[in-house]
Amino acid sequence: MSASHNFSAADIMSANIEGIQRGLNIAMVALQRELRITLSKKGTGVAYRGGKKGKGSYRRRSAPFNPPAVDTGTLRNSVQTATVENRTGRDFVSVVMSGLVAGVNKDARIPLWLEKGTRYMHDRPFIAPSIKVVKPKVVDIIELQMDKAIKRMRTRAMRAAQ
Repeated sequence: MSASHNFSAADIMSANIEGIQRGLNIAMVALQRELRITLSKKGTGVAYRGGKKGKGSYRRRSAPFNPPAVDTGTLRNSVQTATVENRTGRDFVSVVMSGLVAGVNKDARIPLWLEKGTRYMHDRPFIAPSIKVVKPKVVDIIELQMDKAIKRMRTRAMRAAQ
């Protein structure tokens, strides 16, 4: 037995918004994962003795124009996703550098210095390359989530009709 249901424009719009929101949330988690992968790479620059782990150990700096090399892992560990409520009351996932907050931590400017460089140091970009990897996947992720939201809407309507 087949049942049909006429959906209002508001129902369809609501399902599409739900799918877009879920898709963007998944994309933000993918960006967080990619940032952490990028920030986990070993340095390819000059080797030196010292660093945070002691004077007897050898470290390798990141080469200019390559992602920052891992020393203590603080920058990598600071990359978190956080739920943020926007003006419409919907919650969205956002990627933040949680451990590096201006006014609370003097190192809050370090990600910007690494990404853009300073007059004393070439840039070591990690945000732009991570976005470049995730960006082509975002449309597919959102489309998939919108399809799933429409299917959920249909399923709810069928259950309500029974």
